[in-house]
Amino acid sequence: MQKITKLVLPVAGLGKRLLPLTKNLPKALVAASGKPLLEYVLEEAVSAGIKEVVLVINPRHAEHFKTYLKKGRKRFPELTFHVRVQDTPGGNGHAVVQAFDIIGNKPFAVRFCDDIVAGDPPALQSLIKIFDERRGSVVLLERVPKKLIPRFGVVAIKGGAEAKKIDGGNVYQIMDIIEKPKAKDAPSNLTIVGGYVLSGDVIKNLKRIANTLSTVLANDALPIAVALQIELIIGGKIYGWEFPGTRLDCGTLEKLRQAEAFLNKKRK
Repeated sequence: MQKITKLVLPVAGLGKRLLPLTKNLPKALVAASGKPLLEYVLEEAVSAGIKEVVLVINPRHAEHFKTYLKKGRKRFPELTFHVRVQDTPGGNGHAVVQAFDIIGNKPFAVRFCDDIVAGDPPALQSLIKIFDERRGSVVLLERVPKKLIPRFGVVAIKGGAEAKKIDGGNVYQIMDIIEKPKAKDAPSNLTIVGGYVLSGDVIKNLKRIANTLSTVLANDALPIAVALQIELIIGGKIYGWEFPGTRLDCGTLEKLRQAEAFLNKKRK
């Protein structure tokens, strides 16, 4: 059994919804309750047994991350850091492809720093446990109100919740993924949020697509969901874990303030 020890962190976004905080700072290094958003995910990674982290950055943020990692490598001695650059805003799947030389054809994890997932055990630890048990890619799921469905990728599931729960959350087999459907057309209100454990086939398929579309990749053209849909089409199995904790969306100024209030209260 291949152990999941590598994590890709796509942190190349410009964080326009967090202006003015991101005018001179990458979104991942914006602080919430006294520490950068990035560090919440790195703490989660350490607890899940991750050994290598690939930061996929925007080239204009290179100096910011170089400066941060001087401190970060001391703060997280368990982790080996790699930095790769995403020159074109081709989507989160395109960002993952930039880490191919580190990941190769082996299973790996992906997390997004603007989603802090407060739970015990940490989300990555549970996703890895499910991958090890089911031997198929796993995504993090959250139920959302009907009015929010058009903002997310929504999943169709097989026959409802399985009898067995893992770490307090229902495990589902995913039958389809629909990007940002109208609420009336959505197969469920289960949406994909910022966490994945993916098979090596997923990154191979993303790389093939990226190579094919190399001249037209822009504006989020290649999301991770495309490779997951290919997996489903060819008969692969993908699972989702509806986590029992709290997701703190830090993608806007208002949501960041709400997350800080939650974290400060939890700390006290």
